[in-house]
Amino acid sequence: MKILQALPGRMQFESGKANSIELCVSEWISGSRFRQSTSVLAEPGREPLIDIDVQRRASAQRLTSVHIAASIRRLVKARGYELIASQQHVSTAALIAVLNRGVPVVLQTHNFIDPPARGPGATLKNLFRAWEFKQLSGMTLISEATLRQFERDWPQVSTPRQVIPNGFDFQAWSPAAEREKTVLVVARTHPTKGILEAAAGLRTFLQDFPDWRASFILSDTQSHPDYLAAIRDALRPCGRRAEVLTGVAFAEVKRRTESAAISLVPSIWAEPFGRVALEAHAGGAALISSGTGGLREISGDAAWYLESVSGPAIAVALQQLARDASLRARLARSGEERVRRLFRLSDVPDDRGRIATPSVCRRLDDFFTRIYEARAKIAQTHSA
Repeated sequence: MKILQALPGRMQFESGKANSIELCVSEWISGSRFRQSTSVLAEPGREPLIDIDVQRRASAQRLTSVHIAASIRRLVKARGYELIASQQHVSTAALIAVLNRGVPVVLQTHNFIDPPARGPGATLKNLFRAWEFKQLSGMTLISEATLRQFERDWPQVSTPRQVIPNGFDFQAWSPAAEREKTVLVVARTHPTKGILEAAAGLRTFLQDFPDWRASFILSDTQSHPDYLAAIRDALRPCGRRAEVLTGVAFAEVKRRTESAAISLVPSIWAEPFGRVALEAHAGGAALISSGTGGLREISGDAAWYLESVSGPAIAVALQQLARDASLRARLARSGEERVRRLFRLSDVPDDRGRIATPSVCRRLDDFFTRIYEARAKIAQTHSA
């Protein structure tokens, strides 16, 4: 099957500067049985993120969705793509489907889908959005949490759908056997991430555990400078035992995750998935999690869940894990085993050659195949 992965505007699928959506797409393609017949549509860029055919389209300052859909129409005619996967944007995917009626279009989402509109004009807006969903041949959602919310919000939509989470290349991760007494917090600098609460909890914790340290690695620091300042102020009494790092390359984040004893993910809002939690397990850290949204789907029974996202609750959880090395080791081991089973990119047969749990890429390939075959069956019926 010839597949075209269409990226949203301003995405270049470029090595060294990829965002989370581009990384997801590259991982899904890397383990796909359709890798050799898959292309990516992106804006002009340099070296591709992975060794794959990349079709470059002109950047558009206005009407980006129209430009993407029109570019795809030309490519379908010239190269014969048999399925189009469009990332994240409902309206763009629907427009691609309208302009390419003969080719199934699958929308792949990475966040919660917006609920129905409210207020003036809501009825017409919601009718149009439901119509857009119905133009699609299929949808993938990043977690069971996002699927449940979508089905609650849009019960009238019958478009075929399936949960396809982030995949992960575990071969690139090497958890350290001996762990540093460090609590690692990796997050975007936003109040919904619970970072200020984490700082308050760590300040209390570090007072009673002088042989431990804390490391905050924060991104997107320009969006909420006052919030970042509050985090620094909360940690100031800890001195050098609590550091706040910004602008850290992923390779360094990975290295620290592979060596820290505890990783803390205290999100307040419902996480659509929670890749930081997945990375914590892959790196061999014992995880303390808020468990919101898709976080419990990642960790299952392999995390310590907070009673609340508050300074006192975080301090108590840290104290429990710091005192109990065997508990830390058990959580770390079970977390790593769980994510390697559920989120690997490629199938790994057991001793008898069986695949107990299909890989993420196998699940996506099978869904694409089901959508393609359903469209082909409809086409045959109409031509008979």
